[in-house]
Amino acid sequence: MIMNKKLLASRIFNDTGDWFYYFVIVVIIYSMNKNPVMMGILSASYTIPGILVSKKLAKLIDRLNDQKALIMFDILRVFVLSGIVFTNNIWLALLCVFLEQTFAIGSNLAFQRVTLDVITDSQKLLAFNRQLKIFSNGSRLLVIPSYLIMHQFISNKLILGLDILFTLISLIETVRVKINPLQSPPKDEPNECKLEKIQFGKMTKIIVIFSLLNLFKSFVDAYGIMYISNTSKNVNFGYAMLVFILSIADLIGGIISKKLINEHNIDQNNILIISFISILIFFSIPSVIHNTNCFIGCIFLLRLMLSILELFVLYRLQMHVPPKIHQYVALQTMLIDGVSLINSILGGVIIQKIDIFNYMNVITLIVLVSGIFFGCQKLK
Repeated sequence: MIMNKKLLASRIFNDTGDWFYYFVIVVIIYSMNKNPVMMGILSASYTIPGILVSKKLAKLIDRLNDQKALIMFDILRVFVLSGIVFTNNIWLALLCVFLEQTFAIGSNLAFQRVTLDVITDSQKLLAFNRQLKIFSNGSRLLVIPSYLIMHQFISNKLILGLDILFTLISLIETVRVKINPLQSPPKDEPNECKLEKIQFGKMTKIIVIFSLLNLFKSFVDAYGIMYISNTSKNVNFGYAMLVFILSIADLIGGIISKKLINEHNIDQNNILIISFISILIFFSIPSVIHNTNCFIGCIFLLRLMLSILELFVLYRLQMHVPPKIHQYVALQTMLIDGVSLINSILGGVIIQKIDIFNYMNVITLIVLVSGIFFGCQKLK
């Protein structure tokens, strides 16, 4: 149990540093160059690594010791974060952002393997997932007021230095964890995640449907402030409330998942189906009722369902494909980032042609039709 606590502490410190990073990196890049094109490149720097390198990183981890791979990726993250702190060149900073995201993906994939190396009991694994979710989102709630206070006294680059500090503390905790490596898969079992002959309820199809639902999350991240600006006179307050509410939704999702996800229903599709229908409904309501409070309330419920569904998908992967979990998580990362990139590139153009409310109806229809297709047909 002590080892579990060390592993939990390692990731909580890592996530806490990441929250500071996500708060300040946009401001740092914007302060270097206020050109909107640069902000678009920054957004692409988040999503392109997941599409290009996730599978390659999964194969690399196959050839490395899980714990050493996790340590290696986090050390590399410290170096590129330091590069952002010490450079005033925007292109070098953007390159560092791209590399940081690449190494962060590798760190997450390796962490999934290490988790299964350390925790083998299914109930303890479920509890670990839930605790990590709760503490991670709890730290995000603390980071928000901490940043607002510190920003009055120190620069954004010094605040970014906190990410380096927390990553170093995370590394120390990771080194202290003792693991029992996962056994290699049988020789006759392919060591790749394939997208063929998969029936409803199988891992790849669940990942595809979950990734489709993340289109709604991508919409809120990219265009939530635009919706609020169209429906409210106080944009800053409305957007601050949206960010805070989303953090609360993730926190509550981790807490109530204990009642909803267990060994007995992990192989049932009820949670997936109910979540899919509920999320579609919650997103459709503010596209018809143009009101900021309605939007924030519905997005809160949507994010709550996504948070629970995320834990459901992770636990199902941990139970069914433990030796290859990093490969499936890599596939999930590729799909989610691909969906986000398409939304970022095409969404703004489409919103200019039609309005944001009609765009919401369009993506609701796309997710509905795609979800029905992947839920009823074989992936070939």
